[in-house]
Amino acid sequence: MDDFTGNVGKIEAGLTPMDAGDARAHVAGAMSPRARVGDALRFMVRPSFVARPTAWGRAAALTFAVIIALDLALDTLVVMLTAAWDAKAGFLPQTIEEDISLAEDIFVSLLLAPVLEELLFRGWLTGRIAALRFAAYGFAALALFGVSLFLPPDLASGVGFMAVAVALAGCVHWSLTQRRDQTIPTWFTQHFRWIVWGSSLVFGLIHLGNYEPLSHPLGVLVVLPQTIGGLLLAYTRTRLGLGAAMVHHAAYNALFLIGDYGAW
Repeated sequence: MDDFTGNVGKIEAGLTPMDAGDARAHVAGAMSPRARVGDALRFMVRPSFVARPTAWGRAAALTFAVIIALDLALDTLVVMLTAAWDAKAGFLPQTIEEDISLAEDIFVSLLLAPVLEELLFRGWLTGRIAALRFAAYGFAALALFGVSLFLPPDLASGVGFMAVAVALAGCVHWSLTQRRDQTIPTWFTQHFRWIVWGSSLVFGLIHLGNYEPLSHPLGVLVVLPQTIGGLLLAYTRTRLGLGAAMVHHAAYNALFLIGDYGAW
């Protein structure tokens, strides 16, 4: 998340320098749309670490458009296939209908979720010590929120406040150390693919909260589009920066929000 606070308009700002001879010191560069699709698909199969996103400009804008299109195409294909299978087997859970206004839905879908979820699940993919520490605080807060869902109301509120306190402590700790603790540990780059796969899987699974309880193990496939989206958001974050990942997330949500409200 370090580069986001430095300058959203300059996505390449504030990255940790790496030795020129280090094989991991790759820079995300310009590609043709076809090559970019191939690169993104390879990333999903085996995520690769880059030390520096591409500088924002025409090439970055084209990259952004290609990734959004790829995300929509893959998710549409997955939804169609799982829906066809579900029509015969009946394993997908129903979406939980929430009684919220359009304004509330827009706020949550286009601002709150993109910002908070990108900070938590991908803000730390620079691999810097300060960012990784922030992620630890964030996931601890998320775990506390999860526990609070299964507690009686009187206990749940206390655990919820603890989660907020942990998240705020993480923000304070990060703000005090982000300029100092910029080292990227070797284990992070060595195990980067597992880190991306794991965070994307967790990102997908938390969206099960949007659906009725599972009645069949295959029902977990209902969040396969979100898991695929998590992988492509990780690609956007590492190749274009955190700000671009937030916009990607918001743009994706906006398209489906329009569909939900019948504005096509």
